[in-house]
Amino acid sequence: MIPVKPSNEYNVFALLVPEKGNGPSAMTLSYLLHGYRPYYNGNDHSNSLLLSKLQDSKASILDQDLEFLSEGLEGRSPNPVALLWDALTHPDADLGAESPSLLRWEHEPEKAIPHVVLGKMKPGGSWQRMEGNMQTLSQSTWMELPGLSFRQWLADRGRKLDYRATVGDVRDYYEDYVTTTGLREHFMDHHVVTSVQKVFHLRNGADCESGEVEPCCQNIRQNHQFLWEVRGYRIFNNSASTSAANSSEEDSGCEGDQDSGESSCSRSSSCGDLREDFDDLSLSCDREEFCYLAANVVLATGTYDIPNRLGVPGENLPNVVHSLCAFEKQLSTGDLSETSEPVCVVGAGLSAADAILMALEAGIPVIHVFRRGPKDQNLIFKKLPQSMYPEYHHVAQLMKGEAEHELYTPYPQHRVMEINHQMVLLKPASPSPRSPSPPATDSSIISVEVACTVIMIGSRPDLSFLPCEGRNLGVVPKWQIDSKHNPIDVGQFSYQSSHEPGLFAMGPLIGDNFVRFGIGGALGITNYLAQKSQRCD
Repeated sequence: MIPVKPSNEYNVFALLVPEKGNGPSAMTLSYLLHGYRPYYNGNDHSNSLLLSKLQDSKASILDQDLEFLSEGLEGRSPNPVALLWDALTHPDADLGAESPSLLRWEHEPEKAIPHVVLGKMKPGGSWQRMEGNMQTLSQSTWMELPGLSFRQWLADRGRKLDYRATVGDVRDYYEDYVTTTGLREHFMDHHVVTSVQKVFHLRNGADCESGEVEPCCQNIRQNHQFLWEVRGYRIFNNSASTSAANSSEEDSGCEGDQDSGESSCSRSSSCGDLREDFDDLSLSCDREEFCYLAANVVLATGTYDIPNRLGVPGENLPNVVHSLCAFEKQLSTGDLSETSEPVCVVGAGLSAADAILMALEAGIPVIHVFRRGPKDQNLIFKKLPQSMYPEYHHVAQLMKGEAEHELYTPYPQHRVMEINHQMVLLKPASPSPRSPSPPATDSSIISVEVACTVIMIGSRPDLSFLPCEGRNLGVVPKWQIDSKHNPIDVGQFSYQSSHEPGLFAMGPLIGDNFVRFGIGGALGITNYLAQKSQRCD
């Protein structure tokens, strides 16, 4: 049985579902739900209107009108509460300033909201799977979470804060965060969510004269309250005592005190086919099923679960990979070297650039295939200051032919047509995704010998645990959820789904792909749940 802290306020109980593993958005929300509350600390800000609003109230930011506070703010997020959070925690960051935060934090346990955070891996989310020596795209201080200074965390380990942090430092900082801030009790690691759906209370009425039970009304969805049922399983190390205890349990469905707003049930079985997803666990492991009921569920899954695919023949071959982690494993085998055939990298984003840099650093020749023209204004490199990101601008120069490298060969405005074991077929492509590609002819098809193909064309979230994979939740209904083109449609200030009450989303799922903005959703969600709690008292 999975231990769950009882709650007497089932109507505000929150369940966080960060599917890949407890990332920064989920950790920040847990920090606020745990009872840590932000107050204005008196520091100055260049925005005189915001400063005046902050000075007019002694109340916690969580108790104020977020729409009023965020009015007029502008920045690199489509969500006003994220802009407010950024203005409070990183004042004038886009102007190059490193001003101190405008917030002080007070722990008020009586204001805490019961919650559980479910994740596949250890705290840190997708950061747990990234190569540790890589540098973050964002400035070091922008990776910081409330209540634990990243600068001080590094100083305690005898290191100083550089302008851009290494992925390894950020990963370790996030893992330490939940313990240092006292959040460990809320985090359930190695938990795989398989289903999130509504369950309705079917309440039969009794006739006041005869006492006979009357059937419930037909329109269940409109006339009955509901909770969210979250099912899945956790993976844990096998032991004789655990196995013996589990073998005596029977699956009894989803039981528990519904007035507490949560319940858990378990059923164990052997596992083995998921070891690749949980490679930090021993080879001998068990599954134990769980079931929670909650009035509120927060989706904080990120968008890195399922790599986008080209949809061409040969894409499933063993020498074709779709992630930097998988490419790292290819490099570690020693099969790729200076004398091997080139690596074919497909894509024109930062992940593709990272793969190119990794290959060139290892002395491996690279063939770079990308659909756009090398001077396309929509390429991400155009948005990065050259002084801060010299390595990415070097790749951009290689793509445009403004720089040369003996191991790098670009194929701009080309598409992959087919992948064979040791060969890739390319054809000319239109530089615009909305324009049709020129018809391929025998003379236009190029065959290139390769040792490995690395396809880096983005990714999307795995929402298979939701009905219809969450397609009813997007800004464009019935379309697949995509952080760039079809994010989850939420209220601007509550982050509650516009289509499903009690379901919330934050971070990349709603278009906030940078940590400094993504964690701002915690402010909106906690503000809404706190107000809901007061109404229910």
